Amino acid sequence: MKKILYIFSLSLLLFSCDDQLTKDANFISENVVFESEALTEAYVASLYNRSEFQISASQNMGMWAAVGAEHINFANWQTPNNAFLRQYTEATGPGPLDHWEYALNRDINYLLENIETSETLDQNYIQSKKAEARFLRAYNYFEMAKRFGGVPIITKVQSQDDPEEELYLPRNTEQEVYDFIYNEAQAILSDFNDVKSGANGRVDKYTVLMLQSRAMLYAASIARNGGIGPNGVTGIDASLANSYFQKSYDASKAIMDSGMFSLMDSDSDKVVNYASIFLTEGDSNPETIFAEVWEPVIRGHSLDLYAYPQGFGASWNSNFPVLYDFVELFDFTDGRSGKIDRSLLTASNEWDINDFFGNRDPRFRASVFYPECEFKGEPVWFHRRTVLANGSTVNSTNATETRLDGTEMPQASQPRNRRNTSLLRRKKVDGDNPNPAAGQSGQDYIVFRYGETLMNFAEAAFYLGKTDEALDAINQIRDRAGMPLRTVATEDNIRHERQVELCFEDHRFWDLIRWRIAPQYLDNVRTRGLVFDYKLATDTYIITLKNAETQVRSFGPERYYLPFSSSLLGDNPNFVQNPGYEQ
Repeated sequence: MKKILYIFSLSLLLFSCDDQLTKDANFISENVVFESEALTEAYVASLYNRSEFQISASQNMGMWAAVGAEHINFANWQTPNNAFLRQYTEATGPGPLDHWEYALNRDINYLLENIETSETLDQNYIQSKKAEARFLRAYNYFEMAKRFGGVPIITKVQSQDDPEEELYLPRNTEQEVYDFIYNEAQAILSDFNDVKSGANGRVDKYTVLMLQSRAMLYAASIARNGGIGPNGVTGIDASLANSYFQKSYDASKAIMDSGMFSLMDSDSDKVVNYASIFLTEGDSNPETIFAEVWEPVIRGHSLDLYAYPQGFGASWNSNFPVLYDFVELFDFTDGRSGKIDRSLLTASNEWDINDFFGNRDPRFRASVFYPECEFKGEPVWFHRRTVLANGSTVNSTNATETRLDGTEMPQASQPRNRRNTSLLRRKKVDGDNPNPAAGQSGQDYIVFRYGETLMNFAEAAFYLGKTDEALDAINQIRDRAGMPLRTVATEDNIRHERQVELCFEDHRFWDLIRWRIAPQYLDNVRTRGLVFDYKLATDTYIITLKNAETQVRSFGPERYYLPFSSSLLGDNPNFVQNPGYEQ
């Protein structure tokens, strides 16, 4: 086993998602769990396992990229595509984007209320478990607040015998939820020493600071860009924006000043170096602050099965087509904008593929499969056909042609590679996986990394008027990537840098939400893919545009929050619906 694993198999045997440790004689009673370190560890393991760090271990791991228009999934029947194609109303509810984990909160509250009564556990151990549980509860509230705004803050185990006024709680305000998250994190910081354990999946001091860094940046953005909603429980007063930016700034700076983390910069090849961030695990990665630990077979996921290009040994493959609209964000290493005039993408123009893609930001080349990029020692092909010297075309995937340099290429690529966008997600894919099958991938999911710390710091510093500090932070990121340094920090280039640096890491959708600019990218938009025809006589490509999606995206301003379902509203008479969804 490559690293610490949280007794996941034991925890799954002992705990169900809905009724932890029932008091049936055939199971272990709740009242003895906290008399054993092994059982306590299993209980805590179940809390980690149910916390939403990565949304899925299968096809749905592309959910946030799909709704944020980074990449989509192969087919519209898959949940990520359905998530951006469906309607959001009170009748349809929040759908696959939902996260309403009060069952998880109940079990966290149970630990906090009962572990203190243990007659056998050491007090220092008890305090450490309480601190971990309080972090997970705060993180859970953050996940709910991102989706719904204000939600009820419940810090005790509820019983069906409780008075109605305690059972049917109204929503707290969004500000109160974010303040709760910050205060909980602040209260437990002193319970952790300076030893790092986050890269191995265990919450530590720096994990807690990163929750403050991220959550307070969200709160600040909501205050600065939004305002309080008509129902009073969504939005944050604009006058509080700087106080939240300061909290985010302070938490990020504490991590930076600790000297415990640095940007991964061990390989002179900038593409290889950036790719290695997501394949280097545990304490060997200086950039990882907190990771969700995965291990093939024991607790594996299926990223490689779904993400490998067709033709490289994975039975499903080519599942995450990257949208050209997003590719345009990746500039060229010589400083040129990545947004090539789309009117030039016609059948009458030819392109050197090495310039069109190969000279882009190294983070693009490490994150996206594109025509002729190398994978497992072989080029990946995306062209639909070959144009011969006499002008005729051939599109056989089984026949080959000899190129000008003497190498062989197929006359057309495998069909799944080119089906939607002719570009595929590469980031986090393990090219050394000998068995890219279901449950056979073990790349850890990095929840917090130092690259995000610098990006959070830059954004908070900018709005606090500390523009030199913001500039230094984004230039550390750009220098590591091998991109020209900025001479000035602006809102646009800080946001641009964040979108590129953190691509496919489940940030973009939420960034567009908190910046209140989502409709600009997600409403009345039909995203595009590319079509490649290879010209044998000139060793160039004809590149044209195609529709990547079957319909135009829709995203109204009400979508800054998800709707509560009618069933949830019916369960609690004190709930109010989010703005724009009232029936």
